Amino acid sequence: MAVVSIVQNADIELAVQEAINLIGGIENFVRPHDRVVIKPNLVFALPYDTGFTTDPRVVQAIVQMCKSADASDVIIAEGAGGTDTKLAFKRCGYSELARRYDVRLVDLNESQTTAVDVPDGKALQMLNIPNIILESDVLINVPKLKLYRDTNWASLAVKNLMGAIPGKGEYSRTPSGEFPIKLSRAFWKPEGRFFLPYHQQWWSPRGEKKRVHTNLAEGIVDLNTVIKPSLNVIDAIIACRDIDMTHTKGEKPMELNTILAGRDPLALDCIATKIGGHTPLDISYLKRAAERSVGESDYNRIQVVGTPLDRIVEAWKTGLANKQGNSKSTS
Repeated sequence: MAVVSIVQNADIELAVQEAINLIGGIENFVRPHDRVVIKPNLVFALPYDTGFTTDPRVVQAIVQMCKSADASDVIIAEGAGGTDTKLAFKRCGYSELARRYDVRLVDLNESQTTAVDVPDGKALQMLNIPNIILESDVLINVPKLKLYRDTNWASLAVKNLMGAIPGKGEYSRTPSGEFPIKLSRAFWKPEGRFFLPYHQQWWSPRGEKKRVHTNLAEGIVDLNTVIKPSLNVIDAIIACRDIDMTHTKGEKPMELNTILAGRDPLALDCIATKIGGHTPLDISYLKRAAERSVGESDYNRIQVVGTPLDRIVEAWKTGLANKQGNSKSTS
């Protein structure tokens, strides 16, 4: 039986603590002298209040809990796909967090790697995994709740491991490469709210991320068979349905003030997708993860504890209704 906790609380530190306590407490995951790697979602150099990136206050609470469990080393590691990771650390509030709590920041795009076999790989038979991930005692996966607009897609715990392998993306003025993605004007137009000088209209993955994109659904599942977090904590503090970088319409994010946690990333994602009214097995990589037994997807075998899921679903619907009403009244 997989256990998923949900906690809605405007006090972020308490929300994170309670969510982890409901699944056994930090001591169930971190032991004295462990080396802990915390992996947020910082795909772009965008502040957390956009709803695009993991809130540093969530990671701060996890850092504090790890230190209270007497971890010997706490590292925040990310390999941003859409920006320079160091810029993301600075802009997203992680540089200040690292200074305050004396933790290391590691750019996984620049880390030494080891070739690891993918024994049951469908898209890949080998992946180059950063040594800092392989050598950690505990990997804590801290994705952002990203439920895409009007499509069967989501970016949650299972997909967040894409940033655990090297490969900063490449921008161009024209479509190039095998997997070009046309960005929203909000990124590549000077007047766009996410514009940076190096942004261009087209983006393509590179490095190991590019290899995973050759067959994205199977590649993501392959990745999850060789990198297995000890703990997954989803940041749904500031939620935004408008998070697709190809269709950004500038909607204001809403405060959902929710944390979800679990040991099983697939079970966690199956519950999290319900918040936005998605059917998880309609999402290609979650369907393949279920078929390949990466985790639990049977709701009869997932125990949800803490704040009732229905309450979060209603908060999501109410938040969207309020946003739509406000947009109509101001148009």
